[in-house]
Amino acid sequence: MSPRSPREISVLVPPDLAPLYPDDPSRIGPYLVLGRLGQGATGTVYAAVDTSSSTGDRLVAVKLLKAPELDVPGAYVELARRLRNLSAADPERVVVPLTFDADANPPWVAMPYLAGERLSHFVTKRGGLGFGKLIALATGLAEGLTSLHARGVSHGSLRPREILLESHGPHIMECAIAADSERLLGSGATWLGPERYRGGPPTPAADVFAWGAVVAFAGTGRLPFGTGEPEEIAQRVASGSFDLNGLSKGLVPVVGRALDPAPDRRPSLREVIGAVIAVWQTETAEDDALPGPGDREEINRLLEREWHGVEPPPRVPEVIRLEGRMSNKRPTRTLFVVGSAVLAAALIGGGIWGIGRLVGDSAEAGPVADDAEQDPTEDASAAEEEEDPLTLVVRFDPAEQEEPDPGEEERSWVYTPVTREGEIPRNQGIPSHEAWSEEWDEDGEPGEAIISPDAEVLCARFCAAPEHVFLDEEGRGTWELTGADFEGYLSWGPALIVEITFAEEQEGDGPREVVRVTELFSD
Repeated sequence: MSPRSPREISVLVPPDLAPLYPDDPSRIGPYLVLGRLGQGATGTVYAAVDTSSSTGDRLVAVKLLKAPELDVPGAYVELARRLRNLSAADPERVVVPLTFDADANPPWVAMPYLAGERLSHFVTKRGGLGFGKLIALATGLAEGLTSLHARGVSHGSLRPREILLESHGPHIMECAIAADSERLLGSGATWLGPERYRGGPPTPAADVFAWGAVVAFAGTGRLPFGTGEPEEIAQRVASGSFDLNGLSKGLVPVVGRALDPAPDRRPSLREVIGAVIAVWQTETAEDDALPGPGDREEINRLLEREWHGVEPPPRVPEVIRLEGRMSNKRPTRTLFVVGSAVLAAALIGGGIWGIGRLVGDSAEAGPVADDAEQDPTEDASAAEEEEDPLTLVVRFDPAEQEEPDPGEEERSWVYTPVTREGEIPRNQGIPSHEAWSEEWDEDGEPGEAIISPDAEVLCARFCAAPEHVFLDEEGRGTWELTGADFEGYLSWGPALIVEITFAEEQEGDGPREVVRVTELFSD
């Protein structure tokens, strides 16, 4: 019997989809894995497709669940119950499971793919939300939590980083596992009520407290209990010492009640929603076109307009080739290019290596020239090029930098390649730059580089006040700066661990030019 012919499917994928690691799975349940979407304290999220489906948006997000909370007796039974209940929650406000397998090793959950921006990033970049967006956020989160509680699920760890904003409003994420309060103390101290500090379980009242803290942060751009060590924040939480200065005055009473140290004095979510809507209607009382208090559907429709400008980057079509029957090998992924002129330009610009990568490596492909006619120096230079990667993880230590020569137009900076075992730890507290640097081992000889003034720099901590970090799920910086900002810091700050990307084309034999810098950090 002849083998099955190759099949191809076209899928719209995120433009910045990260490649798979060598030990990542090629399949999870019925899903074919395409790339990494992110990694957090409860597992890794992958972009994937169900190859048996041919309708609708085929891209989904599949998460392999790995967390300390699953290492206790009965955890998998509770996980299955929680996922079943989550499946019935309101998908307009909660990222709900499509399918899941709580008995798999490790368990996994498939969810709709949603593109947007985390509330933590949105507020960090733009400051506190305007009145309309804040009202829309407050009601949307309260509705999402109400839907969870109606199905017997308390979130337990609601924070700005677990709220996704997209063109239809906020969506509550990370609902599959209720994080243990002890593990949250490092990075989630602000969002935990005092009963959670004492080891209490997730409850609806604890979610109301988190709602109040999130709304206060979103409305002011500041942490409501200030900054400091978790123990200091816990004392302020227990005494009700919050700061709501700058929050819309109408919201101060309901947010203040939500942050009450006593759970039984906090409002219900029904009271929260009613109070927030009343504030909105009072502030906009001059608009005769507004619906009445009972017309919630029309109110929600008007509030949803606040998010229409929050548009994700457009996804790009990609052809996924499935060679015969499915195996454990990752599928070949090639960008779907329309038009022969575009294809020709891509091939010419990429050279022979680009052609080989585009059409696929083949043992039967003929050599460019006979072995006898090849110049051995070409092989040597090719090998040298392979050993000289475009991307490195390095340590920049200002103490190791040399004084620039007088009149030097471009200053070179000394770096040391580094490595460390294991993934970047998360939710364990914010280390100092010195302590973080000591966790990395030298992995090569020092080198010198020139930082392009226009280099794209993504800062995790060196750009911020000591109590803040700006990270994605993989511990990579998200705060946007320039190469000039980075050079200024290197002249005086502590050591940094960063991933650098060199320019593809090098002029002369001097130091290589860095065009991208991403700080790697832990929290």
